[in-house]
Amino acid sequence: MKHLAAVVTLTLFAASALASGPSPSQSSAMQSRDPHEAAVAFYNSGERQLEKATKANADLKANTDPSKEDGLKSRLNKSLENAAADFNRAVKSESTLYQAYSELGFCLRKLGRYDESLQAYDKALSIEPRWAPAIEYRAEAYLGLNRVDEAKAAYTTLFGGDRARADILFDSMKQWVAEHRVNANGVDAGQIDTFAKWVDERSAIHAQTVASASREGIRSW
Repeated sequence: MKHLAAVVTLTLFAASALASGPSPSQSSAMQSRDPHEAAVAFYNSGERQLEKATKANADLKANTDPSKEDGLKSRLNKSLENAAADFNRAVKSESTLYQAYSELGFCLRKLGRYDESLQAYDKALSIEPRWAPAIEYRAEAYLGLNRVDEAKAAYTTLFGGDRARADILFDSMKQWVAEHRVNANGVDAGQIDTFAKWVDERSAIHAQTVASASREGIRSW
């Protein structure tokens, strides 16, 4: 997700570069601004924290030293928590900022807080039902909760409107099937088989069509 200045066509204000989220005094200064100005500042601070989380996630995946794993996970979670706090402040300053609700949902999902994540996505989509990032991210949360029928519905919506995001979601669906083949994790075997069959059928359709949009610039972790 880009910083808000590149997302909405409103008068936006620059936010100071913050190393680990705003300090109490900086947060107070942001909140004392015009609500829109404060919301944008918090949103952009959250985006910087998500950039740090993305780097931490990449470092964690590339790590081959078990002794460093806990530290990398802690770094990742801290960046996600800081980002979530900023996005939460953003929506408190401007309750219609659907981009911030969507990003809040992303952070909460990555922290394993799926139910709270869904609430944030639902709020984003209640404000802007066509916001594709929230549609895709919410579907990822559905997969995390084994609610595959709702994930399928989201995929169908995205396939007709945002093929690149549909493809990212479809990759997650294939991963869900592979993981649940190894460990059902409480999911009924029949449900896994039914979903796997649907994924196989969609794979054939994918092979016959070409995505019209690049995934470049889309967060896919």
